[in-house]
Amino acid sequence: MEWWQQVWNTPLYFELYEKQDTELATIQVPQVVRLLGLTPPARILDVGCGYGRHSIELARMGFRVTGLDLSDVQLAHAREKAEAAGVEVEWRQGDSRAMTFDAEFDAAINMFLSFGYFESDDEHLAMLRGVSRALRPGGTFLLDFWNREREIRGFERWLVERTGEVFEVEEWDFDHLNGRLNWTNYVFFADGRRESWGHSIRAYTIVEVKALLETAGLALRAVFGDLEGRAYTIDAPAAVFVATTR
Repeated sequence: MEWWQQVWNTPLYFELYEKQDTELATIQVPQVVRLLGLTPPARILDVGCGYGRHSIELARMGFRVTGLDLSDVQLAHAREKAEAAGVEVEWRQGDSRAMTFDAEFDAAINMFLSFGYFESDDEHLAMLRGVSRALRPGGTFLLDFWNREREIRGFERWLVERTGEVFEVEEWDFDHLNGRLNWTNYVFFADGRRESWGHSIRAYTIVEVKALLETAGLALRAVFGDLEGRAYTIDAPAAVFVATTR
């Protein structure tokens, strides 16, 4: 089992992060819509949709949305949330490296650092090629990625955060030979529970992502520093790539 299968298939994620991440999605989705110039009823593919927080907000706005994720645990929760919200989303369980969509979508999104999980560049390229095939001519893809330069410049080995009575400690490592940022979360609950899990994400540079997009058949149109569309700088909180089919 790869690290991301372990993380996203545990209900612990919902206990710790669902509330804050769902609230964040209500802010992020209108930003994405403005940034891409989308209007309902455009058809949107949410790649790595998780429990559907972005998909559901898009559906609320009148878009036709398909959410793709490999985790049955995440998708089961997505279905529950969509039903509670009274919106319709097409949920698909599948591997983003093996998508079979064919010119079906006006736009595709990959949100919340859901790229760079896999071991090899070829696997990430397979995912992007699937996105390219899924888009109609002139379709738009938004990749919400981290700003590698900021992460490296501000690298700290240990991070500690307290939320209520829950303490979370993160231990970070930069693997310079493989270009990956790795970290382990340790969570301590007031009732004595202790949990831990690891992450490992490829720390691509902007030039490397640009090359992957172009090889996949996508033309990079812009790189922004956040979802508001502010200019990218070395200190920007994110690297938001906008690309189109050629």
